[in-house]
Amino acid sequence: MNTIDRTRTALVTSAFALVWPARTVWAQGVVGPQASGNASGGAAQSGAVSTAAVVAMLFAVLVVLGVLIKLLDLKRKRDTEAVVVQARISDAVLRDPRLFSLPITPTARVPLWKGTPVTVEVAGQVPSDELRDAALGLIEREATQLGSEVRVESRIGVVPTMTRRSA
Repeated sequence: MNTIDRTRTALVTSAFALVWPARTVWAQGVVGPQASGNASGGAAQSGAVSTAAVVAMLFAVLVVLGVLIKLLDLKRKRDTEAVVVQARISDAVLRDPRLFSLPITPTARVPLWKGTPVTVEVAGQVPSDELRDAALGLIEREATQLGSEVRVESRIGVVPTMTRRSA
């Protein structure tokens, strides 16, 4: 079950949980003939107040659930953006003949709010400082072509005794 389906289920369950007590309150608000005129007037007012409170609570729950659904949708869109950024950078690394056989892995994180930079963490190992600089230069060039602000964090280690994987 995906996030949207879980949210819909929670919305229906919450609405049902709020409406069920409201039906009981409305049933209690209906009062038969009383000996005193004040008693029936007080019961009717009590039923009206509790009905208004239930409607207000139902509205508040719907607003909160609407905000949660919007946030989940925004998170899904941001995760999609992160996958696109990560794929573009991975493809650039794999296209470079000096780097394609090296274990270099970019991981993109897009924050929930716009205006904050995308963070690309690049991890892996290379046999020389020149290859490390070449990888970071390539990743930064590709990141600037994406159009949005991208911050690159390097976790690339230089291991001189490392052997290249065969292609």
